[in-house]
Amino acid sequence: MYKRLKEIGTRKTEIRGLIESGSEMDDQAISDELDALSKEERGIINKLELLQKAQSGQVPLQTVEGRATAPGGLTTAEAQMYEARKTKEYRNAFYNLLKYGKSSLVAEERSILQAGNAISNGANITELRFTSDGASAGAAIPQITLDMVIQKMLITSAVYPFISKYNIKGNLKVPYENVVTDAAWTAESTPVIPGADTLAYLSLAAYDLIKMVQVSRVVEQLSIDAFEAYIVDKLFKKLMVAIENAVLNGTGVTNKQPMGILNAITWGSGNQIIYGKSGQGLLGLTYDTFTQVKGKLSAPYHPGAYWIMSSNSLYSGVCAIKDALGRPIFLENPQWGLSVANGEQADYAKSAIVGRLLGNPVIMSPYIPDGTILFGDLSFYHFNLSVDVLIEKSYEFGFGSNDVYYKGWLLADGGVSQAEAFVEAIPHA
Repeated sequence: MYKRLKEIGTRKTEIRGLIESGSEMDDQAISDELDALSKEERGIINKLELLQKAQSGQVPLQTVEGRATAPGGLTTAEAQMYEARKTKEYRNAFYNLLKYGKSSLVAEERSILQAGNAISNGANITELRFTSDGASAGAAIPQITLDMVIQKMLITSAVYPFISKYNIKGNLKVPYENVVTDAAWTAESTPVIPGADTLAYLSLAAYDLIKMVQVSRVVEQLSIDAFEAYIVDKLFKKLMVAIENAVLNGTGVTNKQPMGILNAITWGSGNQIIYGKSGQGLLGLTYDTFTQVKGKLSAPYHPGAYWIMSSNSLYSGVCAIKDALGRPIFLENPQWGLSVANGEQADYAKSAIVGRLLGNPVIMSPYIPDGTILFGDLSFYHFNLSVDVLIEKSYEFGFGSNDVYYKGWLLADGGVSQAEAFVEAIPHA
């Protein structure tokens, strides 16, 4: 399935280039092909979503405190609003709104859009809700489109599938154990002294992430399926890249963005190994580097820990290292990328896991510096999408070139709850 998804993505990129180049083409044939590709892609993504739910057993977390709630922790009004966004009618109305404007909508389309945007988005930015007046900025994207975006992230992203993800409106406090005392044996009838256990909180705010793209107005003549696929591929791919990068390298509140793992932790002798000699770089990596790094991580975190490194670090450095018996310390997944029954593709985690090192999975990410080897449990990084994703457009900038600008916008934040869940190795300066 993954191999076919990549083929579909490649073909869509080719078609996008053809459209943007202004070359002679059969518009109807291109639209029909995009429809067919989008339908096939949606079918594959639906299967992957079902597979993921079956494997993880996880349910998206949404809670509302202090109010009467419907199943799932939502108020009745919120539940009705999200149900409206799940419908095909909402999706069709949304893309008609995006392509042709509010004046083109019939009463039924206005009604379903009102139902899907009846409540403020959690940040009290009420002007971003859909209204019938001309000043309204737009509507929240359909759940069908959002599912496609999230599934693309799970498939294409290296780190994102393994972090803790939330979709809770507004600011979020994630509790974690700060001070934990050991259990004590006591004699019968002897009073037990209360422990000094305390909770701390990781506070997540909401920072703007915006991407604007310029596309030809020819795109607006595509069918809804083809148009949706084009927008998701063109617009949200850039948002995905920014999120992936922020998880590792974000600098936090100073620059109005999530705090990444590499910057959230104070590195020192207790959680960091400096390997090699000055200027040696990846050539300084040895077998002992990895045993020492693994030894730095507390044992309870080992079962859920991943190695995260760049492809250059892996193939130019790690793959050359052997143990005392001459065996490579990196064991590549022999089925990675190979086709199996029914044309499906085997890949143990639907991610960038390419093998194992000292028993733990290895992830390749292009957003970690060459030479830096991160080892830790990614579930202790928390990411909250705190407001509904919005798409807006403008004809003004591209009036002279007959182009249109589309803008994707979301609010999110992320951070580390347990610094002790991560250790690293870096080359000697």
